[in-house]
Amino acid sequence: MSGIIAGFWGLVAFRFVSKLVNSGQFSGDSTSYFRFTVVGLLLVSILVPTATGASMSARNEQVQGTLEYLASQPVPRLALGLSWSAYGFIESSVIAIIVAVLTVMIGFNVAHIDIPVVIATIFLSIVIFSAIGNLGAALVIMLQQGMSLVAGLLSVVVIISGTLFPISEFPSWIQAISHLSPLTYALEALRSALLTNQAPTSIAKDLAILTGFALMLMPLSSFGLSRAFRVAQRKGSLGTY
Repeated sequence: MSGIIAGFWGLVAFRFVSKLVNSGQFSGDSTSYFRFTVVGLLLVSILVPTATGASMSARNEQVQGTLEYLASQPVPRLALGLSWSAYGFIESSVIAIIVAVLTVMIGFNVAHIDIPVVIATIFLSIVIFSAIGNLGAALVIMLQQGMSLVAGLLSVVVIISGTLFPISEFPSWIQAISHLSPLTYALEALRSALLTNQAPTSIAKDLAILTGFALMLMPLSSFGLSRAFRVAQRKGSLGTY
């Protein structure tokens, strides 16, 4: 309940802030700042817990002394990492859905919904951020620290990817960096599917890039997590914290 209240209250604040920003719209663009922000924050509210959940769970297993036991089980490391992300994903998804419904009362609406694009974007985004979560968990297992680093990097990614502002408003060097973030393409595709009549080729490009990120990061995260367990076993650090 506290998560629902916090998420909704934050969007209420943006509802009133949007009235002060160029009459609630961007220059040369009919997109409402409030709607722009709602889409960004709701997607991020799902993806960030999905990514941080794995490293948090890995650290909890270390502290509780159960990581060594898990390492001895005949479970693929990738499956273990995904299970660590599952709780954060499920909880944050439920909260995001409830908050999305509540925002209708304060003026959030969409002109059209391209359901296939929405589903594909969210699915690919979850795959990508689950993989990022596995890499974060691998870092925690090897170093017995790293949660703050993972959270810090994600917070930077959230800002530069255009969650709260169009990336066109950033300096050119930040814009260049933002195009290295999968979240940038996820937000562009999702906003195109919900808020504007984007050219189909542009949406296809965003989805193709997201697919590329998913195909690259998922095997990489599986290797990284397996490698982290092997390193920790060799060092004898699985049973310590």
